[in-house]
Amino acid sequence: MIRTVTNDIEKEELGITMCHEHFIVDLDRVRHDGISKIETVEEVEPEIQQMMALGVQAAVEVSTIDLGRDIRKLKQISQDTGLTIIAATGFYLTQYHPEWLKEASPEQIAQVYIRELTEGIDDTGIKAGIIAEIASSPDRFEGEEKKILQAAGIASRLTGAAVSTHTSRFTAVETIETLLAEGVDPDKIIIGHQDLIDDSAYHALLLEYGVNIAFDTCGKKAYMPDETRARNALKIIEAGYGDHLLFSNDISRRTYFTSHGKAGYLSVMKEIVPLLKQIGAKEEQIRRCLVDNPARILDNEWR
Repeated sequence: MIRTVTNDIEKEELGITMCHEHFIVDLDRVRHDGISKIETVEEVEPEIQQMMALGVQAAVEVSTIDLGRDIRKLKQISQDTGLTIIAATGFYLTQYHPEWLKEASPEQIAQVYIRELTEGIDDTGIKAGIIAEIASSPDRFEGEEKKILQAAGIASRLTGAAVSTHTSRFTAVETIETLLAEGVDPDKIIIGHQDLIDDSAYHALLLEYGVNIAFDTCGKKAYMPDETRARNALKIIEAGYGDHLLFSNDISRRTYFTSHGKAGYLSVMKEIVPLLKQIGAKEEQIRRCLVDNPARILDNEWR
């Protein structure tokens, strides 16, 4: 079963899924730029409806405990729009962490994750369906980041939940090996933001572990042209790793919205999918990345 903010569903019900999105999020409390947040249901629902009009049926909302996650608003968004939403439990980068993490053990942190996955978040009874986005700093693990990753491994092993990460080139292998050392099923691991790295040999190195990688910043052309993303995605598919690739847009502030003249949550469906078709990807290969892979990874017996 796949655990959503409204109920548990069969994996066949999931449909086209964005694997890494934010609908209610607050990065502004650290960045202090006045724009790095999405606060209201009213501002985000029209953007989500545009995405759904292109065929998207579900999204993994990876805002963490310390990123302004609001589980009640996520449930309202799901009920208002009909989008299936999988919510997350987890912690982000060190500068966002609550003070208590400094003294907590990985086992104690894991208990927070496990409670939110199996009992519910706060007093809502609404359960998380994934451990995400477990973050590491750009060059190395900082502060309590290694501990929150170990905790994710413990919680995944005990519950069967998938783990999705915020990971750079410099922390990816250590992230994978830490989770595997905790006993996590490699197919329950999603290494995020790997479309930002234009290196197919590196992608293959990660995929050899049996994990999944996410091309989840689609449309952010200042970081990487979408043509490069599509080309590298096709290389992964043609190398035989198509069962381990996912896509998303990672919209984390309102200035990315169509209402601000940007692509919003539309880039995967409007840009990446057409580009993949143009360069030779088959419909069934694309569907595997958008439908079959997320359904398989999120599906769980919830032990």
